[in-house]
Amino acid sequence: MAKSQLTFNKKERAKKKQQKKKEKQERREVNKSNNNKGKSMEEMFAYVDEFGNISDTPPTQVYKFKEEDLLRPVDQEDEFLFGKVSYYNETGNYGFIRDNETRETVYFNDKLAGMVLSLNQKVKYKYTRTKQGNQISEVELM
Repeated sequence: MAKSQLTFNKKERAKKKQQKKKEKQERREVNKSNNNKGKSMEEMFAYVDEFGNISDTPPTQVYKFKEEDLLRPVDQEDEFLFGKVSYYNETGNYGFIRDNETRETVYFNDKLAGMVLSLNQKVKYKYTRTKQGNQISEVELM
């Protein structure tokens, strides 16, 4: 009598499974041999020189800080801007100041200004950005 077909299929599946295991093991060995992991800490460092160039060698001399490197930049918010009242609504007690240089307008009202301003009056001011737009934070008459 002949052997059943079932045992032949089982043997074939077992051979394929064994072959896949062997191929997987070979790929693992190749990946291990080509692995770049496990470098020493010094090999992973990158150095930046005073001009912003990146290199793998440490600098030969220590960078000396200049006095201007240590100074904080002047914020534009700290400086007063100059402008004049370009629009004023007397019934609503609000208006706009137009900047002399940028020609931007900044909203103000009498409560924010702390005084009553009139049309074409020259002022110096500071402003803040709000979700409604630019709004004065300080204002002085000139």
